[in-house]
Amino acid sequence: MKAKKKLVRLLMVLMISASIFSCSDGEDGAIGPAGPAGVDGTDGVDGQDGVPGTANVIYSEWIDNGFELGDGLGVSSASFVIESPEITEKVLEQGVVLVFGRRLTTVAEEVEIDIYQLPYNFYNLNLQYRHRIEPQTGDKAIGGIVIEVVSTDGTTVSGAVTLIQQYRYVIIPGGAPVAPSSSGKSSSVDYSKMSYEEIKAQFNISE
Repeated sequence: MKAKKKLVRLLMVLMISASIFSCSDGEDGAIGPAGPAGVDGTDGVDGQDGVPGTANVIYSEWIDNGFELGDGLGVSSASFVIESPEITEKVLEQGVVLVFGRRLTTVAEEVEIDIYQLPYNFYNLNLQYRHRIEPQTGDKAIGGIVIEVVSTDGTTVSGAVTLIQQYRYVIIPGGAPVAPSSSGKSSSVDYSKMSYEEIKAQFNISE
């Protein structure tokens, strides 16, 4: 009987020892070999060029008009030139040049501002404000924009040439960008149909 009890105690000691050793952490195994390299992915499709940003667009400050009429008697048109060396043959072939006029009117001690894209007609005054581009060429070192006011009924323009006091030009190189239409097809943008505020917002033009 005593031998049996001793055997039971020995088995219990062995079981406790085995459980203690089984709970201890073993050594880390060796690092296995590196797996095969993955397959290279395919190149993505190039996206379309975006709309030209401010870095591409050139615009002038507001420039006071330079009309010189003297007494203006019998003069039915007048003009002056804004020098713009950025205007080249390449700009005219591939880009867009817009000219705006700014009219400042004081009403009740507040200045009201109206901006027009040239050419512009004041039908009630029989006046047309327009412009002509003279690009930089081999014979002409500096490009220019001729601003002209013309009487549409042949009368004098002397009293109205300062109706538009200031002018600004905007040069968009590279032509009109392509934009998607509602049908999903691309169509060119006609900047001449856009207002000054739209052009200003489109290209982040500051005053």
